[in-house]
Amino acid sequence: MLRVPIDQAQPGMVLARSVANPQKLEHILLKAGFELDEEHIKKLRKLCVFSLWVKYPGLDFLDEILDPQLIQQQQDLYKSLKDNFTEVQDQGLDQIDYNQYTIQMGKLFHQLLDQRNPSALLATELQGESEDIYLHGTTVASMALLIGLRLEHYLVRSRPNLAPNIASDLTQLGVGCLLHDIGKLQLPEEIRNFHITAQNPGDKQWQEHTEAGFEMIKGGLDPLAGQIVLNHHQHFDGSGFPVRKSLPGSDEPVLPLSGEEIHIFCRIASLADRFEGFRHLPDGRIAPTIVALKRLKNPGYAKWFDPIVYEGFTAALPAFSPGEQVILSDGRDVVIIEINNDHPCRPIVRPIDTKKAQDPDKKGEIDESQDINLTNFQDLHIARVGNFDVTPYLH
Repeated sequence: MLRVPIDQAQPGMVLARSVANPQKLEHILLKAGFELDEEHIKKLRKLCVFSLWVKYPGLDFLDEILDPQLIQQQQDLYKSLKDNFTEVQDQGLDQIDYNQYTIQMGKLFHQLLDQRNPSALLATELQGESEDIYLHGTTVASMALLIGLRLEHYLVRSRPNLAPNIASDLTQLGVGCLLHDIGKLQLPEEIRNFHITAQNPGDKQWQEHTEAGFEMIKGGLDPLAGQIVLNHHQHFDGSGFPVRKSLPGSDEPVLPLSGEEIHIFCRIASLADRFEGFRHLPDGRIAPTIVALKRLKNPGYAKWFDPIVYEGFTAALPAFSPGEQVILSDGRDVVIIEINNDHPCRPIVRPIDTKKAQDPDKKGEIDESQDINLTNFQDLHIARVGNFDVTPYLH
């Protein structure tokens, strides 16, 4: 199985996984086993489908990197969230059964926990419109769980009053992230989709989505999940929002939270939220992971995040992932075989012949002798993901 950027898709390739409509993820456009033709490829590009999983002989060992049950659980979460809020939006939110999200998120968490190597690809598998609050929440929740799994010891240390097994339970982290932006439903349409930047934190009305969301779910969620809804825009350097409520009669300055005053789950949510925002470019394209990572390293943003959470994040989400097709600086098509943890931009790759993906039933032999460890070839690097030039983002 090979993950092909839509720009590299060719007629004759056979889908290894079904393709969902990015605008309506509950709708399947093409089912696994469908043989692509030029007309369908054009339609997929027009719909802003970012990449496809296609059959490729000799790469069966990569099938384990993405559990289809995880993707199905993500899609179920998205559909449940969207359907429930759409149904009751005009009738009041007291009808929403938040307990179902806790149950669903618990299943996703335990599925990830049961996997020996949770797949970083999970976080980038659902790719729809950045303005979709429900999709954004689903993706941020999945990403936050992946980060949290990398930070078990830090979670236990950050929550010393709890037993280790309770301190490291990520279910409420997922639930809070799933609903973190739900307050935007209360905002006027014209400001709802504003994207925060280091220079522009948004006007006061937009910032109020955190408190509006908290009021919407207050009493229906575990208080810890509620904290995430309220405080996912708190920054480690103290530059976030909302400000703390001052006590009556107090002369103390009213400031946002900072550092370890911010709950560890909120620190994780903040990073996952910002990264997911960076994947969506102004021109509507989905950026390769390395581009979003580079944008995240901007000094204007880096100070917003807990350094330990950031370290766990980069470990959970490598710049390039196994199974991904990329193009080297010498023009060769290759697939990522293995990550170099010390040099994430220089993984181990294997040359591929994309024509073989047009004949997926052909028996293919694994030739490990062709593998290239890019750490050993300083004059060679990954140059493109599809038509996206990633060279400027490698350092």
